[in-house]
Amino acid sequence: MGELRSHLYPPRPRRWNPGKRCFHCRLDRRGKCSGTRRTGMKISNIARLNFVIVALCVTTLFFASLVGVIPDDRKVTSSMRARLCETISTQITFLVTAGNWEEVNRHVDTLCDRNEELLSIGIRKSNGTLLAEAGSHARSWEAAVESKNDGCYVVPVRSETDTWGQIEYHFQPLYSGMNRYISPGLLKLLMLVVPCVAVAGYLFFRRTFRYLDPSRVVPGRVKQTLDNFVEGVVLLDAKNRIVLANHAFAQHTGSDLLLGQDINSLPWKLPDCNDHSAGEDSTEWVLPWNDPRCHEQPIEQVAVVLRSARDKETVFSANTSPVHNDQGVYQGVMIAFADVTTLEQKRAELSVALRDLHESKLEISNQNEELRFLATRDPLTGCINRRTFYDSFQHFWKACETGKATLNVMMVDIDFFKSINDNHGHSVGDSVLKATGKLLLESTGPDDIVCRYGGEEFAVLVPNVSLDEANLLAERIRVKLGEIQFPGFAVTTSIGVSAHHLGGQDPAEMLDQADKCLYVAKRNGRNQVVRYDTVPEDLVVDQSKASRINLDDPNKPTIPFPAVSALLSALSFRDAQTGAHSTRVANNAAAIAQELMGPKDVYVIEIAGLLHDIGKIGVPDAILLKHGKLTDEEWVQMHRHDVIGVEIVQKSFKHDVLTDIIRHHHAWFDGSKSDSAMAGDDIPLGARILTIADSFDAMVSDRPYRKGRTTAEALAELERCSGTQFDPRLVRIFTEIINSRLKQAGSTFIDSGGSDQSVIQLPSEVVVSLGEHLERLIEAVDQEDSEAFLALADRIRMTAERNNATSIATAASRAVEVASDAPQLDALAQESLSLLHACRSIHTHLATTC
Repeated sequence: MGELRSHLYPPRPRRWNPGKRCFHCRLDRRGKCSGTRRTGMKISNIARLNFVIVALCVTTLFFASLVGVIPDDRKVTSSMRARLCETISTQITFLVTAGNWEEVNRHVDTLCDRNEELLSIGIRKSNGTLLAEAGSHARSWEAAVESKNDGCYVVPVRSETDTWGQIEYHFQPLYSGMNRYISPGLLKLLMLVVPCVAVAGYLFFRRTFRYLDPSRVVPGRVKQTLDNFVEGVVLLDAKNRIVLANHAFAQHTGSDLLLGQDINSLPWKLPDCNDHSAGEDSTEWVLPWNDPRCHEQPIEQVAVVLRSARDKETVFSANTSPVHNDQGVYQGVMIAFADVTTLEQKRAELSVALRDLHESKLEISNQNEELRFLATRDPLTGCINRRTFYDSFQHFWKACETGKATLNVMMVDIDFFKSINDNHGHSVGDSVLKATGKLLLESTGPDDIVCRYGGEEFAVLVPNVSLDEANLLAERIRVKLGEIQFPGFAVTTSIGVSAHHLGGQDPAEMLDQADKCLYVAKRNGRNQVVRYDTVPEDLVVDQSKASRINLDDPNKPTIPFPAVSALLSALSFRDAQTGAHSTRVANNAAAIAQELMGPKDVYVIEIAGLLHDIGKIGVPDAILLKHGKLTDEEWVQMHRHDVIGVEIVQKSFKHDVLTDIIRHHHAWFDGSKSDSAMAGDDIPLGARILTIADSFDAMVSDRPYRKGRTTAEALAELERCSGTQFDPRLVRIFTEIINSRLKQAGSTFIDSGGSDQSVIQLPSEVVVSLGEHLERLIEAVDQEDSEAFLALADRIRMTAERNNATSIATAASRAVEVASDAPQLDALAQESLSLLHACRSIHTHLATTC
């Protein structure tokens, strides 16, 4: 840095006199001193001094001053000024070296403004050029040098090789006026007129400085360590006044004037409370340092909010620890404030996300229930569908077998319904079906089951009544339906009734009995009720043979529908698209079979449609769920599913007819291109029906690697292959069924996702599956189960990809990535909301249109 030189009075020690400012006082915002300078003299036992001793002291002090025993405070002040100049020069030299002249000018101006004794400062190069000044230094410095003023100080500024320049300081002169003859210190010592007041003042400020000067309480190295803490640290006395506050806490308050303040005067608030200061209503606020427990034990992790002068709110987690003296008396409390604002914001966002997820979960759950309900209903009539009917039938059948209930079944058929469609149009036919379904639902009891069995046929289960009562109910239904007025025509019905005790071996056979009674009613003139126990057995058999193709062996085993449902559910869970395909194939196969067979045989055909792809359970996921074309090796493994399916069905049901239908459903009608040696009518009728329904749905369904064909194109392809791959008679029947559906729906029949649709929609089975997976995925978020979340999101992704739902697949893929990389709860919640948003439109659309 260089040595310090004084132009005048070289022999005098150069000391710094702070004047009105002291080392340990704090400047307020106007730069004024908030404390009183300590003289450095140690005064003890003042209370024991008396007036005689004071007089003796005065005499002694005069004599000591004369002989030079008492130090001259002017010399002390000069020396302190010199050290001050050294200190300031160090700072200014650093700024000059950095070339920051703007900061240099600001710094010297501030020094002159805050130090009343420092009149001016100048920075001068070796060649005499004045580079920076404060306090009109150029004019005042020259005058002071000329007058040999003792307040001039020069500090050389050296570079690595030579002296670069100097910093000049001009203070008020010490040896001027009265001070030229007597030092100010001696004058103060002589002013002992009021020694008691002086002692009292000394005692007062000594006590005051314990709070206003942390260096008197906490060593400097300790305070420096506390300032390095990221957390805010505050030390309070027994009256909650701030004794110490580190730099981190002062930054949050936006104020440097904290020492001595009551901490409750700061604008505290508790989270989620109304805005007001902590001191406004102490009964509503239990800040941790106000809690009586903090005097005896630590209090941890109490959330409090502090508002800064800029209205910025900071959330702290406060931890208190009591401070006791050696005698165990409470002296104050140490408080650590950890800034958790960001964490609280994320927690609030997470809370909102979880609340939205919970609401969405309820919404999805309600829609899932609605979809499950709609999936069991015929959309035209509101009656349950055939598969739900089979399930309910099986339940009632088991109850009857235990002897705890009775069961009756009706088959209701609208007379001449085809002519109604032909003469009045399909829309009128639909109104007849709706009116019939409504009448049946209104006429039956709460325990009765009404099903639209197919076309114009309805089936009704009537439990817990006798056969006579069921017969009366059927008669009332027939009469009421005849009373309904339609435009230009009337409607009659034929009804067949059977009961559990009339010898049926299973639900399918009991339905077959009612269907045979229905046929007898039609042959006997229609518009009548026929019960199974009133028709001669030989007449029933003869009429059955004449009217229906019977494939059944009367001694074959039954097919329990709950077991079928369990297998289909397992397949749908493995691959929702295959499950949906099986359901559509079963519907179409049953529609063909109803034109040729009785209910018992239709039941077997429908079960074959549901289970014809059950062997895909044994195909690896990498092949079954592949998003693209299969290789030749993969096709070999895929074709094994037919063998696996036959084995599963055979071992599960031991039903030869059902097994043969599934085994031979790929056989070609002309015997070519087939592993089976059968051809023509040798192929089981059910297999010939199933292959048409399966092929049609495969053609109209979309695949990841191709678009599905239109309905017209698929029917044309069936006709082209008629006689080679397919039975021509069955193709004609199926074509008539599809054309009838097209007319009935106004030529807007929607396949599983084929090209007839202007907007791609997911099949209801797929939407239900997605909804159930979404519901479970949200549960995984609630339980913070990242592994379950990952598995469910991946399952949704695969389902969406196989059904060409791009938006859902993209959202699910992103959820999989997030769950794999950073499975935090907030990230999972956000991805769940994104996935839910992608699924909601399709899910809601289906729920509101079904």
